[in-house]
Amino acid sequence: MSKLEIIALKDVPPVPAGIGGQGYAASNDASGVRMSRLLKPEGYSLWVCVSEFADGGELHWRGAGGEQAVYIASGALEIDGRVCPSDGALIVESGVEATAKARGATEIVHFGPVDPSLPCVGHYGPPKPQGHGVHVVGPGGWFESGSREGTFARWYADSTCPTCRVCLLHVERSTPRLGPVHHHSLDEILYVTRGAVELGARRLEPGTAIFIAANARYRIKSGPDGYRFLNFRRDVSEQVYAEEDPPLLESAIARGGREVGDLL
Repeated sequence: MSKLEIIALKDVPPVPAGIGGQGYAASNDASGVRMSRLLKPEGYSLWVCVSEFADGGELHWRGAGGEQAVYIASGALEIDGRVCPSDGALIVESGVEATAKARGATEIVHFGPVDPSLPCVGHYGPPKPQGHGVHVVGPGGWFESGSREGTFARWYADSTCPTCRVCLLHVERSTPRLGPVHHHSLDEILYVTRGAVELGARRLEPGTAIFIAANARYRIKSGPDGYRFLNFRRDVSEQVYAEEDPPLLESAIARGGREVGDLL
């Protein structure tokens, strides 16, 4: 793929219906799916699957697929007796067998890596091989940050957990701003959930995924009413503004944040 690609949800056809209803666009087994679309450029290392479930629909993990993250856009998912509400997230660690069940009509944004192997060369090294499970993170997030940039970030996972390295955060701004040119050391996905993100002459509305390759330099501008987007990476990355500046580690505390601990 090119260094930056944009895919709008409306431009991707849903997967054909499977036995008992609509199929699921990612590799997970599922039932009760009303709609499912997979957004992924050819050759890219990450994917995002946007799906809607009927009440009682189920999403399964069978111990494969690497570390994954699920954001609940509306409705709720129940897993192991814990209920993750709208604006919360599930962090599913590697090798876990689990089932999430929709409570009411539920829309999710599901992220994962193409390579199921665990990251092992990042700043925090590989995760511990034992004790894997599912983190259920409420709307308050695990961490929050943003004072440095004037942009609020809610982190559902920031790669510092001993048993996983995945990173998922919700970035939010309510006023217009042209951000600085920068790049990150890892591939990432931005998925717009509210407002608008402007990249050059393109205005990207909710339901748009931006796939940005590692080390690709870019800048984003918020729309007149701000923006809100999800950001997914498979490990902690480093951010660089000017080429002569030292890289900034992108975990929540390293970015001046604090632990909230909204864990269910």
